[in-house]
Order: sequence, then C-alpha cells, then structure tokens
Amino acid sequence: MDSRRRNDSGFTLIEIITVLILLSIIAATVLGRSINTESTDLVSQIARVRNHLRFAQSMAMKYGDKVWGVKCDDVAGERLYWVFRLDLPVADPVNEPDLPANKVQLPGESDLNIDLSEKKVQMATFDLFFDRFGRPYHYYEDEADPDNVPLTIPLSITLQSIPTPSINGNILITPETGLIQ
Repeated sequence: MDSRRRNDSGFTLIEIITVLILLSIIAATVLGRSINTESTDLVSQIARVRNHLRFAQSMAMKYGDKVWGVKCDDVAGERLYWVFRLDLPVADPVNEPDLPANKVQLPGESDLNIDLSEKKVQMATFDLFFDRFGRPYHYYEDEADPDNVPLTIPLSITLQSIPTPSINGNILITPETGLIQ
C-alpha cells in the first residue's frame, strides 16, 4: 500500500479566490443600489447651514459693535437664507436684515442669498440674531433694550429633502450659550 496517497477532497486556491471575487461583485452591486444619496446630500447641507450659523455667531463675538444674524425667508417664491450684519442700535430688526447693503458674502459662496432648493433641500423660515457674546435672539435692537427677544427654549431648525420629505435633520441652537449642534 502506498502511504502517500493524495487527498482529493477540498478546494484549490484558485477556486476559493474565484468564489470570493464573484461574491464581492455581487455585494458591490447590491450595496450600490441600496445606498440613497438623498440622505448624504441632506447631511452635507445641514453641515453647511450649521457652519454658516457658526460664522455669523463668531463674527458677532469678534466684532462686538455690530449685530450679526441669519435669516431664512421666502423671496420671489424661493426659500433663501443669508447672513446679515447690522449697526447698533438696530433701527428696524424686522426689515433691516433684508436690505442688500446689510447682507454679508459668505466664504466660499458666490451669492449673498443661499438657495437650498438647488441642493434639493428645504428649511423652515426663521430670524436669528447674535449679540456680542454670541447669545441667540429672535429679535434684537440694542444691548439694553427691553424689547429684545432672547431664545428661551432651544431653537430647532429642520431641513428636509425635497424629493423625500421623510428624510430630514435638525440643527439645534441652545438658548443663552448659543451652542449650535
């Protein structure tokens, strides 16, 4: 009897590699079809808006002689938002943020008004002012003005995907500290 008998059961290395490559191709095809770009687009736009809010807040703290803020509103049927800078005391906090002379060009943006519909995202309207300490307000005229309306509860700004409104996310602004999450 020959003790060096060959064991023919099992797979060769070539067969194993071939099966692994086929499984990889199938997995890539299935995963590629299941990933939704709407949610990733929304996440990037939330980060963009959050950074613009932080920019306005940091500029208010850097230049304490002006009030900075962000306003989101319907303009000619489009939902736009922009950053504004107002001299103290603010004569008309309702209308002054809308004036082109008070709008600020954001770094990396080509226009004063940011149109989220181009990115297939919508956002609720809001007015947000930051004082020289970075505290958030709904309405602000001057530091000692009793008519100022500070945030008393966290402000939640919801952004939604236009094609799929069920895909949404929030930006939360904390009263008093102005923490933007």
